[in-house]
Amino acid sequence: MNKTSSSWRLTYTGVALDRAAAVRSVAADVKALHTCDLARVLPVWNGNHLFEPNGVGAKAISVADVSTLSAATGDLIFLGLSDTTPWFALAIHAEEEPGDAQLAGVFEPLHPRVGSLDADQAAMLAYARGMVLWHANHLHCGRCGAPTESREGGHVRTCTNEDCGYRAFPRTDAAVITLVEHPDGKHCLLGRQSRWPDGMYSVVAGFVEPGESLEECVIREVKEETGIVVTDVQYQASQPWPFPSSLMLGFTAKASTTEFKPDDDELDDIRWVSRDELNDYGETSDDTPGPKLPNRHSIARMLIDTWRAEH
Repeated sequence: MNKTSSSWRLTYTGVALDRAAAVRSVAADVKALHTCDLARVLPVWNGNHLFEPNGVGAKAISVADVSTLSAATGDLIFLGLSDTTPWFALAIHAEEEPGDAQLAGVFEPLHPRVGSLDADQAAMLAYARGMVLWHANHLHCGRCGAPTESREGGHVRTCTNEDCGYRAFPRTDAAVITLVEHPDGKHCLLGRQSRWPDGMYSVVAGFVEPGESLEECVIREVKEETGIVVTDVQYQASQPWPFPSSLMLGFTAKASTTEFKPDDDELDDIRWVSRDELNDYGETSDDTPGPKLPNRHSIARMLIDTWRAEH
């Protein structure tokens, strides 16, 4: 199996911003960006993003618009610079969808709408989403429980307890996702969870545990979920996956066994699938019955399609 071509741009990657990390630590510089007339803000409400009224494309608002919102809002989170334009994310805290004129549009989840976005918009919204969710999950100090405050443009949360002062930084959860090839080179390993869309099958995935290398995680997860022993673990590519806060690290591996003996009940069905059989799998958006492949915007689909195209 060959390493994925570097020309393949995965969805949610390639944020077209200078993250300007040096600017974040200077409060005066961040404040100047907050008040800049060029600044643009990506609102996030209840995990949803603001789309244009016609539903096509993401919508940004100005900092002036933010100051007049009626809904209680959180801190602006500095995302970076696009040429001379500062970009921010903003968490809108309101039980009901805000109806402010400045937010004329529709709040909807990112992933189902990603097909209406260009690559740069998708990457920007994923970045904004990840930052907003991190802030929502770190309102209190993990050490002493005191409230935390946003600092350094939203890239640090500092404990307000002077005796503690712990500083928390944005983090993502590392997860491996692996296409396993049968010893005959003609079949790949797919599985299905009941909570997935009807008929959808995908490759094996799981979270990296403490004290574990990525390759060790691949071997463990495949063995736990399917009973298959793998070797020749090869890194392919990675994809930000802010649903809620993961970084998916894509691998391929070779199976040295073929009999299914899962250690857990993670998967409801496991199967070896040939390249010809993959051609009969539908899309998750199809209403027709039968097995389906993962969404085209996922690294899982990239791993499957790359393997399928090899011969």
